[in-house]
Formats: sequence, C-alpha cells, structure tokens
Amino acid sequence: MSSPLAPFCFDRTWTFAAAPDELWAVLSRTDDFPRWWPWLRELTGEGLVPGGRSACVVRAPIPYTLRFTVAVREVVPGRLVDAVVDGDLAGPARLELDAGGPGVRGWPPEMGRGSLVRLSWQMELRRPMLRAAARFGRPVMEWGHDWVVANGVEQFLHRALRVHVPHDDDDDDRGPGAT
Repeated sequence: MSSPLAPFCFDRTWTFAAAPDELWAVLSRTDDFPRWWPWLRELTGEGLVPGGRSACVVRAPIPYTLRFTVAVREVVPGRLVDAVVDGDLAGPARLELDAGGPGVRGWPPEMGRGSLVRLSWQMELRRPMLRAAARFGRPVMEWGHDWVVANGVEQFLHRALRVHVPHDDDDDDRGPGAT
C-alpha cells in the first residue's frame, strides 16, 4: 500500500507600499481578478463576503488545469479573509493584511509605511490524475505553483496597484495554451 500524499503547504509574507485599507479596496474588486491574472481563466461568484462562494479555473504553467471553489468563512475588511477550498484542491486558505512601517519586524526601512500581507494555505490534491502525478512529479508541481504565486504578486503590483515591474511588460504569463 502506498503512503499518504503530504499536502502542499504555502506560507509567505510580502511587503506593499500601500496601507491595508488601500490594498483592501483593490482586493475587494474580485471582478478584476481575471484581468490582473490571465492564468485565472474563470472566476464566478459572490466575491469576498462571509458565506460567499466563487468558482475558479486556473491554468498552471505545466499542462494541467485546476478547478475549485473558494468558500469564504470569515472576512474582516482591510485585515483578513479566511476561506476553504474544495475541488481539484481542498483545504484551508487565509489572507492577512497588517500595517507595516519602520520598526516592524521584516519591514524594509527604505519603504516608509505600507502593508504586510501574509498568504497561507494547506491543500490536498483531490483529482486522481493530479495525485498520481504528484507521487513522481511533486517538484515540478511545486515549481508550477510557485510560478503562479510569484507571477500573481508581480501582476498584482503592475496591473492592480500600477507599480512598474520591468520584466512584466513583455512576459506572456498566462501559461501554456493561452490565447
């Protein structure tokens, strides 16, 4: 009998040169997400509201598509989104926003004031084909995940917050098979 597949875990923090309420005003515009993130092929739902559900289709840079639903359990505007994901992936996800500035641990002193944003999740693969692929190709799947997240942060900076990210100008970051 094969051993159980370990969940994919993610926990990262970023700094943004915008106050938490400014970031929240942008993040709450969920209808704009597909425009900011071309690898997010579909997003339908109620947005970032308690009890809200959104269906998502994500095209990774390696040839597979993920379909899942995000159910929002708790929202504290400008501070927190706590959700559970179900579908090809399943598990808890959490986005935390906090004020950042001089003297805050991990804060770059040259940035002045802004926000610390922490994103964490723990996902199990549900689709049998993905589970089988992860047994041998987990490093490639983790690379694909990290690519989507790293590009997602840069695309959010460039397209949502209008911060210039030099290499994003000519990057085809929609993943394979994009039109």
